[in-house]
Amino acid sequence: MPGNVILYRKYLFSALSLVYLQPFVQGVVMTVAAKDVMAEMNLSPEGMGLLGSVYYYAYAPAMLGSGMLAAWLGPRRTMSAMFFISGAGGLLFCRSDSFFLACLGRALTGIGTSVAMTSSLTLFSRWFKGESYSFICGLFFALGGLGSFFGAGPLAILNVSWGWRGVFLLIALATLFFSALVFLTIRDWPPKGSETVLGIQNAPRDPMTLAVLLSGIRTMSRNRDFRKLALWFVSMAGIYMSFVGLWAVPYLKDVYRLSDGAAGLVVSMFSFGFIIGNPLASWICEKKLHSNRAGLGYASILGLAAFLPLYVYSGTLGYSWLLIISGILGIAINAPNVIVYSAVRNLFGARLTAVGSGALGSLCFVSGAAMQIVCGAILTFGESRGFTAAAAYALAFAPYFVCLGISIWAGFTLSHSCDPGQISPMSWRMILKEKP
Repeated sequence: MPGNVILYRKYLFSALSLVYLQPFVQGVVMTVAAKDVMAEMNLSPEGMGLLGSVYYYAYAPAMLGSGMLAAWLGPRRTMSAMFFISGAGGLLFCRSDSFFLACLGRALTGIGTSVAMTSSLTLFSRWFKGESYSFICGLFFALGGLGSFFGAGPLAILNVSWGWRGVFLLIALATLFFSALVFLTIRDWPPKGSETVLGIQNAPRDPMTLAVLLSGIRTMSRNRDFRKLALWFVSMAGIYMSFVGLWAVPYLKDVYRLSDGAAGLVVSMFSFGFIIGNPLASWICEKKLHSNRAGLGYASILGLAAFLPLYVYSGTLGYSWLLIISGILGIAINAPNVIVYSAVRNLFGARLTAVGSGALGSLCFVSGAAMQIVCGAILTFGESRGFTAAAAYALAFAPYFVCLGISIWAGFTLSHSCDPGQISPMSWRMILKEKP
């Protein structure tokens, strides 16, 4: 019995990490196929920005409610049902012959995949002890980042031979497989009596009421540190989701004349930076800086330093420099996510970590969708005024510097309550009178 429980917990983490590849793949695959989709559907950059952002506009509100839905139905049933919807949306998108059907398919895809993170965090809080949470999250996000790698490089190559419809069909079928995998093999709770073996506390298994959840959201919205974490997350997510999620490959092909494979490799370096950066960022903040505030602030400064060459020397950088800068940006603007979620747990305790994380994720996807449209509109404006491709893209990326400035301020001005080992006076651990 003890050995079986420990072994199953390892399987649970491995299976959820595999499932978590899906949102990352969906987040970058559109940039791989963007030029082909634009050509076949006769879309302008602004129209492509709208199509790309539909996924995030659907993902964001669904993510906000996914934590509540998991608390009500349980993460297993929630994730399985929503991934089935996502797979159906993917099938609709790859068969679409109109802009409306394409948008509907991407919307269903976004709604379905929104539950992956919040449901997984809910399960981790039930199966792993509090002291392991930061490490588990860092490793989970790092493994999930492999989805961005496979969504960029290899799928860019498949896009050449299969076409964009074939690529999206493959992803839709994989999503349906994950739906069945979760439903058949994932357990919502450890077996009763296994708490001692797993090193966890015996938590109540009753679903949270809607009143408690709404009260938690109100408390979060009034917390100054939570609002600053949201600003940091929204600012950096706007950069990542608009650049890596949509405009990176068109930029590299239009400005640097790179092939699909070469451009996909550059985008893959963002994912490589994310993969190695997650456990690295967690280790530096906890063991060296002893501060999540400094970690987020310095990450923003690193992002600013890395993005400046892309703006100042747009169109003249060598391929090696593009690879290096992409890797650094992946570390700076995406890897610190684990720091944000760790700070949220310090503020609100283990029971509502998924709800807080879902709220932050919802906001960041709204930001990413909005930034995709903003960049597309500016790019259309530049092209209409006769700008060169390099100048038009440089103008379109100018809002990123505003985002970086906001994130630097938000990171460095957080309170000590967000640092490792701290407990905020507003913590749900004290409000609910329970330990993490």
